[in-house]
Amino acid sequence: MNKLVFYFSAAFALAIFGPSTSVYSDGAIVGLMSKEDVKLLEEYDTRREAAITAAMDVEDQAASEVLRQVLAGDVRSFDGGYDPSGDWRCRYIKLGGDPALTVYDWFSCRIFDDGAGWVFQKTSGSQRSMGRLYRLMEERLLYLGALHYGSEASNWFGDEPSRNQMAVLIRLDDGRMRLEFPAPLAESEFDILELSP
Repeated sequence: MNKLVFYFSAAFALAIFGPSTSVYSDGAIVGLMSKEDVKLLEEYDTRREAAITAAMDVEDQAASEVLRQVLAGDVRSFDGGYDPSGDWRCRYIKLGGDPALTVYDWFSCRIFDDGAGWVFQKTSGSQRSMGRLYRLMEERLLYLGALHYGSEASNWFGDEPSRNQMAVLIRLDDGRMRLEFPAPLAESEFDILELSP
């Protein structure tokens, strides 16, 4: 088993994605997620579609065009030896809330192997994040992380449940990735963190 990616237990993944999902098992993630977390993950696609549909109707055409560009690209597999480690530029696109669509400036992010698996970090800006990446399926990784502020030390998912963050990481054919949050902690209804090399 590739040490860089943790894997769902088969039973847990089947409950969420159905019997067609290909999974590998060590059960590492099962004890981390609450029932509420599992429910949010089940609702990911529905929440995503609703948020994007609403955001495309906003009057800010420049922001809408950025969103269209962020959503462009064909999805690629994380299998086959792909390694996302390195420094990334990253920016939030927040959907829902007031205003209904907000595009932020670029920040710094990175992904690295700490010996136990891939770790994602947003390393600049007032709101930061750190957490681990787990395999959901060939084309999706699950991010379980935690919010911290620039003046604070980072923590892990579960250390302080009110700071927990969950997202789905998608790899694109143009070298970018998208980290998509179905239930942001504040300010919006759905967040997309675009990662650009």
